[in-house]
Amino acid sequence: MKNYLLIASLLFALSVQAQNTADQRQNDIIISPIELIAGPALNLSYERLLNKDSGIGINALVLLDNKNNGDGLQSQISPYYRMYFGKGYASGFFVEGFIPITTSNDSAYTTYFGSGVYSPYTYQKNTTIGAGIGFGGKWVARRNIVFEASMGIARRFGMKSEYSDTPVTGKGMLGIGYRF
Repeated sequence: MKNYLLIASLLFALSVQAQNTADQRQNDIIISPIELIAGPALNLSYERLLNKDSGIGINALVLLDNKNNGDGLQSQISPYYRMYFGKGYASGFFVEGFIPITTSNDSAYTTYFGSGVYSPYTYQKNTTIGAGIGFGGKWVARRNIVFEASMGIARRFGMKSEYSDTPVTGKGMLGIGYRF
């Protein structure tokens, strides 16, 4: 009789543990209010949690104000993969690899027949892809409120050399969100 009770209690304990991991919320959506206020730019991130140690997601940074005739970075979309090292479910310190896809309006002077006379700026839309690495931390508070602080740097490929755009780009988030 004791053996049956022991086996039944072990099976119950295993089923409770399995149910806890199956009931974990698997999606995070985060917005950074700093870029929204100061930019103005929209910095939004969505992540699908694969398990307690990893997740895949996408980060979008879109410039909302088009001053300076549209010169510079206009938008960046960065798919990423993260590995978590915290004790909680997909939280704590993490490292990530990401692929930034950027669109920008790059400007340059144009010379007329080598005479040294420059025309006004000419703009060219430039789309690049790159590879980068980042790190940060994510914390889950009560009621599934999520806080994230992260940063990363990437090298862009496919740049047009006559235009004055930098081959380096970054990605960052100081945001608040929700786990659902």
